Amino acid sequence: MIIKRLEIENFGIYKGHHIIDLRTTANKPIVLFGGLNGGGKTTFLDALQLVLYGKHAKCSNRGHQSYSKFLASSKNRHAPDNEIVELTLVFDHTTETDTNEFKIIRNWNINNKEVKDYVTVFCNQKEDPHLTQYWDEFVSEFIPLSLSDLFFFDGEKIENLAHQDRSADLIKTGIENLLGLDLLTQLQIDLNNVERKRQSDNLDSSVISKVATLEAEIGEQSTIVSSLKKDIATLENHASDTNIKINKSRQKIRHAGAHLIEERDTLKFELGAIEEKIKTNITERVKLDAGCGPLGLIKNLISATKKQVLKEEQATQATVIKNAINEYESKIKQTLRNENVTQEALSALEATMAAMAHEREELASTECYIGANINIFDGLDEKLSLDTRTRNTLLVHKEQLLEQQALFEKKLEAIPDYETVQHLLSELAELEAELKNDVVLIKQKQQLLQQAEARAEVLNTRYSNLLTKQNKDTFEQKRSIQVAEHIGKLKNTMKSFADELIRENVTGLEKHIATKFFDLSRKANLITGVKICPDSFRLTLLDTNNNPMTTSRFSAGERQLLAIAILWGLAEASGKEIPTVIDTPLGRLDGKHRTKLINNYFPKASSQVILLSTDEEITGQYYTQLKHAICREYHISYNEKEQTSTFTEGYF
Repeated sequence: MIIKRLEIENFGIYKGHHIIDLRTTANKPIVLFGGLNGGGKTTFLDALQLVLYGKHAKCSNRGHQSYSKFLASSKNRHAPDNEIVELTLVFDHTTETDTNEFKIIRNWNINNKEVKDYVTVFCNQKEDPHLTQYWDEFVSEFIPLSLSDLFFFDGEKIENLAHQDRSADLIKTGIENLLGLDLLTQLQIDLNNVERKRQSDNLDSSVISKVATLEAEIGEQSTIVSSLKKDIATLENHASDTNIKINKSRQKIRHAGAHLIEERDTLKFELGAIEEKIKTNITERVKLDAGCGPLGLIKNLISATKKQVLKEEQATQATVIKNAINEYESKIKQTLRNENVTQEALSALEATMAAMAHEREELASTECYIGANINIFDGLDEKLSLDTRTRNTLLVHKEQLLEQQALFEKKLEAIPDYETVQHLLSELAELEAELKNDVVLIKQKQQLLQQAEARAEVLNTRYSNLLTKQNKDTFEQKRSIQVAEHIGKLKNTMKSFADELIRENVTGLEKHIATKFFDLSRKANLITGVKICPDSFRLTLLDTNNNPMTTSRFSAGERQLLAIAILWGLAEASGKEIPTVIDTPLGRLDGKHRTKLINNYFPKASSQVILLSTDEEITGQYYTQLKHAICREYHISYNEKEQTSTFTEGYF
């Protein structure tokens, strides 16, 4: 299936009639759309799905609305009341060697109280009444609804598919459709009907009413089970959408700084503690400076004082010993004269003694104004050195405290007032409450589903027992029992066949998914392979030691790549030529992950790939790398004057 053209008239943000040529070539499979958020990209994706699947389409903004209300709300609000809403899709589909062109027109008018859509199908430009009447059944031949998630998806939402439960559901659905196991399921239902018919044909009148009552209860219970499954699927989709909105709301709060409001009291406490430490630091330095610290400023004076004190001590000593030395010197000279020492020697001795006497006189004449003992300076230098080191340590600590104080003050300044971000916090609280409510409802519905399925099983057992008991006495009844037994064996055989078929194909799918993930991941040794349980269809990742690992160890971008690998592997395994349509293709991926998708996925995802990008995704180097594979480019922009979004050729 290759889409050739999509026409949109008065749908969503698109007023009037718009025609978009989507044809591609073999070596250029990509059609690239660029548009700002809110410009109409998701509406384009909704239009594609709605024209194909009608009330079963998985449109983005339908929510819990009935189909009639959704159709009414999807009309462009600026379009005249008397104009219809119409979607037209033209595509080629090849079966074996024949290629046919199909054209589907789906339109509706909201003038009536009950809005209903009408479908018209053309094959090779001729209206086909049979296709028109049974289009809901025929569409599965082109793209089965259960497989639509493989080919139409939102790049920001698919991260959730990496969760084991969500991926298991997708893999189960994909495998069953790829292998045609839905036909076996239908055959099981048909065999059950035959079994019941054979048994009910031989009932006597006394139990007919009981059987009819049981059949009614079984039918009612089947309806309840089906309804609960549908409700759970709807709630899970809504919860997934709400979770995405929560992530976006948290990003807004972070950009606005609102997430810091809760830290305000902590920051103030920390800032107060720092201020107290600064005060303590100042007090300790004051105490230090109140001691002998100031003496460190007059080291030269202290040195001079020490010298003066020593001189004064020497002067005192010189005065004390002056008379004793004079008497001693006189005795020496007299002794030398008595010994008849020569006059020359005696004169030399007297000159020496005179010089020494002169020095003593000078010392004795030193002015003494300090009158202190030199011992008062003991330990002063060591104390001054210790105080200097302590003071420097306190100054370094003070600078560190001032830096911390400035940092915390800056953080406090960055915290906005509660009033300015109250609406963001309220929005987040509402979304979280909505998600919590969805989770509670899902659990309640799942409990009800378990009860309903158990009840259905009890009713079926009771029904079979009633028929078997009634039929066992007659030959025909015994024959019916034999047929029922053969049917039971046949059902077991089909189940064994289906199980073996699944096991054989699961191995191939494991290789497909692992290979695709290796192509997309920027970490070469993130995983070594994947395993899929053939019973539960749960996907398990294997680390470098071949031990199981969970996706919780992955980043959001890596989970998104894993989800894409699952979709890509299933799509390739399907062997169907179906276009791949991706809204917000690069989502929240980082640069290296984006490069992997640009080079390894988009040009190879399908023979026709439609990308709906914002102005922050496929730009610059990414656009340059993808250019060689782009066949057509469109820019979606809103025209205020015309009150509609429009398609123009060319990217941003």
